[in-house]
Amino acid sequence: MITRSDDPSHTPLLQTTGNCLAGQTFRSKITSYGNFRNGKVWSSDRCLGSCTVQYGGQYKSTSGFQQAECSGGIQSSNKVGFWCDWDGGDGSVMMIGGGGKECNRADHGIGITEADEASFVYGGSSEYDFGYTITQSYSLNLWIR
Repeated sequence: MITRSDDPSHTPLLQTTGNCLAGQTFRSKITSYGNFRNGKVWSSDRCLGSCTVQYGGQYKSTSGFQQAECSGGIQSSNKVGFWCDWDGGDGSVMMIGGGGKECNRADHGIGITEADEASFVYGGSSEYDFGYTITQSYSLNLWIR
């Protein structure tokens, strides 16, 4: 689950349903799709993997969650996708909600890039931790159980 640090109740913004990690650590899950260091492109017009989620708490006002209610060509609204790309234009390590033309591409979620490829370093363009809004009022917490 993902929570905000400014919520003392730790209300989940996003919580996976089902067995998302399938017994793996989070690091194992993320790295099982490949090694995308040094500018290597991770996908084209798709997500390499996804898990079903439910939303709650302050997700609508949280940076990176702006497409949580949109379903698009590369992913539906009730998913978190891993290593996503839309049409060679941008990408995310964890795309929250829908992606594709209908959902403002794939540059939303956590670890996003505007490198004109699903890559970090490629072309040297903008990269963000989550969303485009830099906030110092809260951070995101990732909880693994």
